[in-house]
Parts: sequence; structure tokens; C-alpha cells
Amino acid sequence: MSLDLKMLHFAVVLARHRHFGQAAAILKISQPTLSRNIAALEKQLGLRVFERSNRDVVATPAGEEVIWMAEELVARAEVLSNRLELVRDGRGGRLRVVAGAYIDDIAVQPAAIELIKANPSIRLEILEREWTAALSSLMSDQADFAVADILALRDMPSLRVESLGVLQGVYFCRAGHPLLAMPNPKPDDLRNYPFVMPGISVSRIAFIADIDSGMRIDERGGGVLPSIAVSSFRSASDIVAATDAISLGHPTQIAEGIAASRFALLHLPWLRRLPSVEMGVAWKRERSLLPAARAFMKLIRSHVRTAQAAESSAASRRGRRPSRGG
Repeated sequence: MSLDLKMLHFAVVLARHRHFGQAAAILKISQPTLSRNIAALEKQLGLRVFERSNRDVVATPAGEEVIWMAEELVARAEVLSNRLELVRDGRGGRLRVVAGAYIDDIAVQPAAIELIKANPSIRLEILEREWTAALSSLMSDQADFAVADILALRDMPSLRVESLGVLQGVYFCRAGHPLLAMPNPKPDDLRNYPFVMPGISVSRIAFIADIDSGMRIDERGGGVLPSIAVSSFRSASDIVAATDAISLGHPTQIAEGIAASRFALLHLPWLRRLPSVEMGVAWKRERSLLPAARAFMKLIRSHVRTAQAAESSAASRRGRRPSRGG
């Protein structure tokens, strides 16, 4: 059976909006055209994909399976179309990148600005996601490559992984936080305050296990959720500045806040070394990276090096050498 990709796309949009009129408007076709295509798809499949009523359109149990498979096919076709455009002229098409919450702020967004300035015609889609969502986006073909913590990615046979280098984090709070009045705070002291940050992989649970009383494992996603889980570092820093929540970030991300007396570093005397993460890029092994992707990666790598230099400078000012361990 040869299925029409266009009709499958129509079915996906209809399932999403559950209304013929709304779906037709999104697809920029007439409602009768959409109805004819859905009817033709159901005839070709030999089953009813949707139940119709005056108020709603919902997928049948069998239709839900069809929609699930159609979504995957449509997504793969869109990826192929974008890649063909990029191959054809080196500039067209849409380059899709998913980035972990920290590395997006530190290196991906600055690199994107450089790339756009150098090539204004490029079309980029940058998704900032917490760790588990970033991996899911990569594996479901919603991104050409991912930029994230690669510790848990190295053992995945379906992925190719390249290291960008190690980045070290620091714990911080708002200026004037009660913890700052304690000369030698202990883990139990920190557990009195909520921890706010994007979700992290289970392999990094040690970063907050002893100091976040509200931490839990996300059974659906498989990651670690702190007391207050957010999707971006910017959200975490805004919450820290306005509350007694504490967080973890890279020195470059809080340098301006410290200079403006909004933030303060937390000195945790029991730590032998500060938390560090090896960042990298990952893409599906079945794919070959196109020149636009490689150019973007090169710029991201450059910004990681800049962040490492700033990190070393900040560590020198604090009187301790940066740790490059995992």
C-alpha cells in the first residue's frame, strides 16, 4: 500500500486541532478539501480514523495508532526536505538544534548570533530544553543535532558524540541570603531552602542529592527534578534573585548579577571540588552532518572555550583552581 504523505499530514493536523474548520485554516485549504482527503485516507486504509460529531472530531482507537505512525513519517519527511534544501545550496533549509538549558545560554545562543550575522539567509530553529526533553527531541528527529551534557550519551550506540569540553558550575543565592551569614554552612542548612534549576540527568544527581530536600526522580522522563524545576537558566536566576531559593550555574551566567550585588556565591566547605560537566554535540549515527551544522558547531566550540577561560579567571579570583573532573 502506497500512502499519500499529504493526506497523512492532513490527518495529523486534524487530530491535533480536533476541528475540521480550524485544521483547514491551519493547512490553508478549504474545509471540503480536507474532508475529502480524510475520507480518501480512511478508504485507502480500510478503517475509520476519526469519529465525527457536531462539536468535536476525535481519533478512533485504531486511528490513534495511525496518527502516531503518521506523525513519525511526516516528521521524517520534513527533516529530509530541510536537509535536501541545505544540500542543494548550502544556505536554504532549516537547521534544527536542541540545546540543554545551561549550554544554550552559555554557548549556543551567542554562536547563533554569529552564524546569523555571517549568513543572514540561514534558517535556524533552536530549542532550549532540559536534559531529558533535549534527548527526546534528538531521538524523535525534531533536531539535526543536540548540544548537551554527554556523560549519559556516550553509551548510546545510535548516536555519534563529540566533546566540546568541561564546564564547571558554582552554587549561588541572592545577595543578603540568610546562608551567607553562616561561616561554615552544612548540607542540612541548605536543605531548609528550595533548590531551583532545570532538570538534570540521573548521572548528575550528586550535584543536589545532599542539599535539596525536595528533589525527586521523574519516572516518566527518567531525569532528576529539583524542588523547583524550570526549563531555562534565566527562569532559575530570576527566581533566585527574588526569593531564598538557591541554584547552580556557570560563572559567566551570574557574573553580571554578582557585579550588580543581585547574586552571591555560596561557599560550601565540605565540597572537595565544584560540580563539572562535559558538554558536547550529539547526532544520530545514521546521519551525516552538513556544512551548515559543522559551521554552527565550530562557533559553539569557540564560545565554550571563551566560557572556560572566564571560568578559570573567576576561579583564580576565588583563590581555587578549577576542577576538570566529571
